[in-house]
Amino acid sequence: MRLKIGLEEEHRKHTSIVTAVGYYKTAKQYEVLSCSDDQSVWKWHVEGAPISKLCNLDSYCTAMAWLPNNRGPDNTFALGCADGTFRLMSDAGREEKKVDAHRGALISVKWSFDGSAIATAGEDGSVKVWSRSGMLRSTLTQMPQAVYSVVWSPDCESLLFACGSKIHLKSIQAGQKQVEWKAHDGIVLQLDWSFVNNTILSAGEDCRYKIWDSYGRLLFNSAPLDHVVTSVAWSPTGKHFAVGSYNLVKLCDRTGWSYCRASPETGSIFAISWCNDGTQFACGCGNGSVVLASLVDRTISWQNTDVTLDESNSITVHDVLSETREDLGDFRDRVTDMSLAYGALVVTTNTQCFIYQQSNWNTPHVEDLKEPPTLIVQCPSHFALVDATAIKVISYEGRVMSTIAFSGLRTEFLNHQTLSICKDAVALCDPSSPKQIRVFDVYTGRPIGQPLQHKLDIVRISLSQMGSGSDRKIAILDKNKDLYLTKAMQADRTEKLGSMADSFMWGDSTDMLIALMDDKLAIFIYPAVCFVDKDLLPKTLETKICTDAGKHAQIVAFTGSQCTIRKADGADLVMTTMPYPQLLYQHYEKGQWEQAVRLCRYVKSPKLWASLAAMAIQSRSLETVEIALAAIEEVDKLQFVSHIGRLPDEVLRSAELALFCKRPEEALNILKQNKRIYRAIKMNIRLHRWNDALELALKHQTHVDTVLAYRQQHLEQMKHVETNEQFQSWSQQIAVNWEDIKMKIKNEKDIELRNANADGADQP
Repeated sequence: MRLKIGLEEEHRKHTSIVTAVGYYKTAKQYEVLSCSDDQSVWKWHVEGAPISKLCNLDSYCTAMAWLPNNRGPDNTFALGCADGTFRLMSDAGREEKKVDAHRGALISVKWSFDGSAIATAGEDGSVKVWSRSGMLRSTLTQMPQAVYSVVWSPDCESLLFACGSKIHLKSIQAGQKQVEWKAHDGIVLQLDWSFVNNTILSAGEDCRYKIWDSYGRLLFNSAPLDHVVTSVAWSPTGKHFAVGSYNLVKLCDRTGWSYCRASPETGSIFAISWCNDGTQFACGCGNGSVVLASLVDRTISWQNTDVTLDESNSITVHDVLSETREDLGDFRDRVTDMSLAYGALVVTTNTQCFIYQQSNWNTPHVEDLKEPPTLIVQCPSHFALVDATAIKVISYEGRVMSTIAFSGLRTEFLNHQTLSICKDAVALCDPSSPKQIRVFDVYTGRPIGQPLQHKLDIVRISLSQMGSGSDRKIAILDKNKDLYLTKAMQADRTEKLGSMADSFMWGDSTDMLIALMDDKLAIFIYPAVCFVDKDLLPKTLETKICTDAGKHAQIVAFTGSQCTIRKADGADLVMTTMPYPQLLYQHYEKGQWEQAVRLCRYVKSPKLWASLAAMAIQSRSLETVEIALAAIEEVDKLQFVSHIGRLPDEVLRSAELALFCKRPEEALNILKQNKRIYRAIKMNIRLHRWNDALELALKHQTHVDTVLAYRQQHLEQMKHVETNEQFQSWSQQIAVNWEDIKMKIKNEKDIELRNANADGADQP
């Protein structure tokens, strides 16, 4: 990826420093406004040619902020001025309101992301919050020095501002503690906070730019540039950011490493503003120029296919193996986004969506769009297209399968980290409640069950791609960097897989999960083992030392047994896992247990045996379970599974398997629903749930003496005295006779055996 700089001397209209720039959308296209110290406001085409002068001001403009899209009836922007005022302006250049805000110059002005408020900061050191109509709501703070930059938090509940060498974070609600940290060795000149990836950019007089998380922890620290960093700005997609300095513009990845740098002869870059589609940004320059920089030569890859968008807005598909190239031609409108996965290429403009199949690149399915799309998320059978109002699930044949929308949905906050899709479900982390996950049906768009609740704020979610229905799993990474696994359709259990996880990804053809954890690549061969028997989880985990990846590395692909890790400097590191789990999954999905056992005997890997044991338990293949547990010398588990195999009927085996998987409530429910009261009582006794056992016996008026007998036996073994009043009372009323009890138990088992034999005889 590189920048195409539009800079022509004959197009320069300002005669002094351009202090502010901003994009706005007309009925047909985007246009750019620029403000300068020559007190004029000019309007520009996105190609770089001037349109006309919009208006003249009676003061010097210092900052510009546009009302966020879809948050107002028309295009409205706020201008901060050196006389301490800010003006609410229409896109026709008409001044709607003038507000006296600060003593001295107003340096920074920002609309909140929901368009309900305006924040200003100035030379007088004060930070103020105003209503959208210009009425003062509060003076948030009074600092001893000038505040050079102020930005809103993504939830619009706090303000981040820079004063001196420190960054301050303060809630707009009274009584909340202010957080601050030293950010640069010199004065902090500019800040930006991405509402998509929730990370903070800062630029300082120490010639560095830095990335912080929302708690003030440093994520990236640039090498010092030759000159002061005068401007930084996040892309609306959260994938990139731009940096401006003296005769320098840099395009950087969200993790900090640089895609490219350009050196236009413009003097210092004082302002940067991105177009809403994330394909272009405008720069206000020290020599009076307005520079428009476009992102060109964008490349995406999947397996052996590379797709490149060049500066003429045409797309080329290159198959590395067959060494063939396909030119998809020029597009009518500017391409805003591309996504390539699972043999399908999805290309979007502001008005259309093109869907290409790998089998035929020449005839795409074309869909007209009502709203410009902001995000594409793919799975093997369809993809999700996000716009300003809803999430649409579209098949690769171009058919809209469903539309997902609910009250409070803020689609602009969604990204690849917080939205995931598979063949039967869509999961998203609710932006208004970051501890909550909503799951929707792909075919109807309706919610599946109640939202899943997590203990902490969620950073990333991902749905498994294999299996279906109740087998669907969601991997969760929270703000503590703990990795969890839960079931998408029934959130009855959430199990922790590991700590200190930076990145994770599901396999494209298996249910394997890989994660970067504390300088290691952790490979969970069968992560669902935590729902079967968590004791086996460490035995199914393979780890590889991955110190070469460094800090803040991200997993970008996991195909077959090969995974690609992108390091913090942008370089890709390829690592391979052992190929045998792929074969094991193939046998598992087809129910070929004999072949699976032969594979494990050939490989002789305890991790593979443990994975096979968990798979066989899940599929109720008890003979395979016994073989696998014997191979890894899990004697206690082997004995229990052998006991399960000797039980006379399926009901008892199902209950005991549920108990083996540490789901006692489910086991008891199975027995109660099938009216196996004695077995339910005996299971409560085995679990030492004495009160439950007695209550169940009294309710059904059977085996009360059995409960009392086992209770007395237990107390004698423990050398304890009965203190439970209920047991004391019933012990006085009912005499315990072990001979009668054993006879009743034998009769119960004989009845079970006869019924099992009868059921077996009835089966063809």
